[in-house]
Amino acid sequence: MFELRKIGIIKRLSALLLDLVLLAVLTTGFMYIISLICNYSHEEALANSYYTEREDFRKEYMSGVANYYGFTYEGNGDTYVITKDGEASSANAVMEKLDASKGNDAETAEAYQAYLSLTPGAKVDAQYNYVHALLFMMVSVGILLAYLILEFILPIIFKNGQTVGKKIFGICLVRPNCVKMSTFALLARTLIGKYAIETMFPVLLIIGFLYYGMGILSIILLAAILLLDIILFFATKNRTPIHDIFAYTVAVDAKLQVIFQSEEELIEKKTLQHKEEVESAKN
Repeated sequence: MFELRKIGIIKRLSALLLDLVLLAVLTTGFMYIISLICNYSHEEALANSYYTEREDFRKEYMSGVANYYGFTYEGNGDTYVITKDGEASSANAVMEKLDASKGNDAETAEAYQAYLSLTPGAKVDAQYNYVHALLFMMVSVGILLAYLILEFILPIIFKNGQTVGKKIFGICLVRPNCVKMSTFALLARTLIGKYAIETMFPVLLIIGFLYYGMGILSIILLAAILLLDIILFFATKNRTPIHDIFAYTVAVDAKLQVIFQSEEELIEKKTLQHKEEVESAKN
């Protein structure tokens, strides 16, 4: 009665896989709704139009400056070739020439200032930063809302921490002493364990690797989190990954597990069992 009825690994992994699929679907749906509210497609199209405007301006501007200083400029958008006297050169070499003469020639000085305050360039940087911020907000809020529904609201409705996957595969959550888990523990499991540590921290590491030059450090930290979860699952007595450690919960067989509603009920049952054992021993 007072023992944990643990569930098999295959069932736990199957329930996890189903919950992950539902999480991905629900997150995508929330992201789409948020994108409509924020008019994301318009903002992204605006950023792309600014980018095209900047590249057209750069091509026209750099071509004129390069020719002014004896360079030859050939190109379109991101692809261009600059040569001088038949040898390969670069945009930096052109700008160095412009920089060196900006104070001596009124025309080149004006052109240099125009380049520094390049309106298309300023707009595209600001707009892309805004689009990236919108995208991160869509991802983070979408995942958060999906977690709250699948890992908090539905488990309260189904009772005993059961998600859709756990409900189908006959799994529930209890405290290690077989007492029913609290709503606060379920919230901590969802927000701290699953959302913050196991999901958003890896997402931030991936963003850092792709856009902010974190390099190998982000890969090491990402691998460390995954490895820690695997080690905790297979090395701990009750197979408790990070989110179950925060909630102080254990996954058990929903059909076989006896769940006590409170500490008081547990103590009462243990006291009653002890009395029965004493009386049985006397007889």
